[in-house]
Amino acid sequence: MAAALVAAAALSGCAGTAPIPTTTPPASSAGSATATAAPDTTAPNPAPTTAAPAPAGTRACKAADLSLALVGDEGGGGMMKQAYNLRFTNRSQSGCQLWGSPGVSFVTGDNGQQVGEPATRIERSQGKQVVINPGATASSPLTITNPNAYPPERCGLTQVRGLRVYAPGDTASMFVDTPQQACSTLGSATMSVGVVD
Repeated sequence: MAAALVAAAALSGCAGTAPIPTTTPPASSAGSATATAAPDTTAPNPAPTTAAPAPAGTRACKAADLSLALVGDEGGGGMMKQAYNLRFTNRSQSGCQLWGSPGVSFVTGDNGQQVGEPATRIERSQGKQVVINPGATASSPLTITNPNAYPPERCGLTQVRGLRVYAPGDTASMFVDTPQQACSTLGSATMSVGVVD
């Protein structure tokens, strides 16, 4: 992988490395692309009959309730892909629930301008309500394709600061500081994110 991907590659290749925590998110850019990693605010589909429902009255987790870390996934990925887990930890004093896939996009600059297309997401109906008790965690798998897998003239290689992440159903974003390079002009997603489990 290119030298600019050292931070991300090192994370995925070292089992004992500490997860990358969230930091204060950069402000959103007024001129950012229209295809942003928008939060998923649609009403949840009915829970599958085989899934245990969340306890009555369990509220949805919000950004203020959560800390977020990007953790390498050993055994995932490959030569042209890196596998991670977005690990959500409930830092509040009460249980809350997540349901579906988070919104994820690369951002750059102090204004948090989005780079490239947001990650593709799994339909919420394929997930389940996951209750996170205080101090407990839940994770969502994230796969990032190496930008060197694409022709340079299509990719538009750009240095990014990290990831902007929306918890499922939330409209406030979190930020993971993970500098690397990403495609800005490819026109298709180079990341995919699964449901929280």
